[in-house]
Amino acid sequence: MMDRQELQKALEAIGKGGINVAGDLVLEKHVDYEVNNVEAGGIGIQINNGREKSLTASDEDIKEAIEALMEATDGEGAPIFSNKKQWWAIFMVLSTYCNYPKQKKAFEAKMGELNVSKIDGKRDLSYDSLSKAANDVPKLATCKPDSWYTMKDISNHYKQQFVVADFLMLKLGIKS
Repeated sequence: MMDRQELQKALEAIGKGGINVAGDLVLEKHVDYEVNNVEAGGIGIQINNGREKSLTASDEDIKEAIEALMEATDGEGAPIFSNKKQWWAIFMVLSTYCNYPKQKKAFEAKMGELNVSKIDGKRDLSYDSLSKAANDVPKLATCKPDSWYTMKDISNHYKQQFVVADFLMLKLGIKS
């Protein structure tokens, strides 16, 4: 049986090897309901099969994708990112697939760090625009951005969010 220090060294070695392990160290076993017979001194690990893996895109990749989005146009030459409420689509894609903050204020700060939150006044990111956008498209808040195509024809608000999310997911390799 390993003591606590040996186990800690082994876990650190695993972590340095690029393997992520999450679980609980069981030093003393006191359970009312036992699952899979985790012994004292063992490690209890829960594996969630089917859980999505976060995208490994770097901040630089994400910054480049957002900058490309700000310049992108539709078939008629109109910008596909045309108003500040469309930041909500970026927020949803990055928080869902790229391990970006799920809190709007923290997300706003992260975009500020990447120098992409200030565009031209009309399309600048703000906490208020993120909050208001979710009210315009309530059905999108209940599902992941890769399924938004099923709702893009509900209204112009839905289509605007879908187009931005779709562009960003393609650019980041989330969707092919």
